[in-house]
Amino acid sequence: MTTPAARAHQSPLEDVLLDVHATLAELLVAADEQYAAVAARDHERLESVTRQQERLGARLARAEATRRSVLNGEAFDAAVAKSPGTEQLHTSIASSVRILKQKQAQTTSLLERSIAMTSHTLTFLQRLVAPEVPTYGVRPTAMLRQSLLVDGRA
Repeated sequence: MTTPAARAHQSPLEDVLLDVHATLAELLVAADEQYAAVAARDHERLESVTRQQERLGARLARAEATRRSVLNGEAFDAAVAKSPGTEQLHTSIASSVRILKQKQAQTTSLLERSIAMTSHTLTFLQRLVAPEVPTYGVRPTAMLRQSLLVDGRA
């Protein structure tokens, strides 16, 4: 993904959209790193990437606040139509957002599979370690005497 060339006479809206575009490009790289960290089960790298994503998210929030300020109540589509350099940026940003959502969905799916596999492993290990409770046979008498409804010692 390439950042559109900076122009000498950019509008304030174009400036902020260029910042959003650059931030999204960094978020796409971070999403790839996050997936790799999850796949490798590298918790330190995952935490590092998560911190980076949080910083980029804050940067994106600041750019959004700036964009709203620049628009000053004007509809975004109308502002894009008036500013000649922003249409291509708008399309590129929309594409980046779609790709980012796909990458996040892939990482989420990988995490869910990992959690399910860990859960199955824990269940298996618990069955190996825990004493087996007989399904058939005589009930332990101690359990029969612990009824709160019948036992007067409660």
